[in-house]
Amino acid sequence: MRFMGLVMAGGKGSRLNASVEKPMLCVGKTPMVVRVINSLRRSPSISKVYVTVSHHTPRTKSHVLSLGGISVIDTPGLEYHDDMRYAIKELGGGCFVVVSADLPLLAPRTIEAVVRAYKARGKPSLAVVAPLQMFAEMGLNPTWVLEIGGEKFVPCGINVVDGSAIDEPYIEESFFVSDDPSLCINVNTLHDLSIAEKLINTRTDKPSL
Repeated sequence: MRFMGLVMAGGKGSRLNASVEKPMLCVGKTPMVVRVINSLRRSPSISKVYVTVSHHTPRTKSHVLSLGGISVIDTPGLEYHDDMRYAIKELGGGCFVVVSADLPLLAPRTIEAVVRAYKARGKPSLAVVAPLQMFAEMGLNPTWVLEIGGEKFVPCGINVVDGSAIDEPYIEESFFVSDDPSLCINVNTLHDLSIAEKLINTRTDKPSL
């Protein structure tokens, strides 16, 4: 089974208060959206990569198109899940690894682990989460915490979705708990950015950009 990568890059990024569009914010001199695209491209399970954009991210759209080989989907730019649903319907179904554009440390090996977990669960949707304690240890302050089996976790910004179920009123979901620290780095604030910059310089699996 091959999957399509769907990078969500159409949000406002209002919490960051940066002078550039959030997906175009550089970590290690490379825009975050490019880092995510490159990781998906290097993942054996991913057959094609799409990037969602909106009126909030015109420079992101131009830059992604200049890379070559990447298709963009213009979405209404309303809310993350609404734009994701819109894009999947536009693409006509299939299985998607949906990734937020603000995960600059995402690695191909992590994407492959997520895909394996999705196949093993056998449910139409999978959400990747990490223990809340990991965020605390890294000095990060997540905005959304959920409880699973009495323990607290944070969504990491990666989901796998069977597009054929996208119009269902309820999509059965499973969870994949990851202990990969790189998945804790959703760059939503300048503080998150500073931590990402520190970690990117210590990585041993840096992709060729």
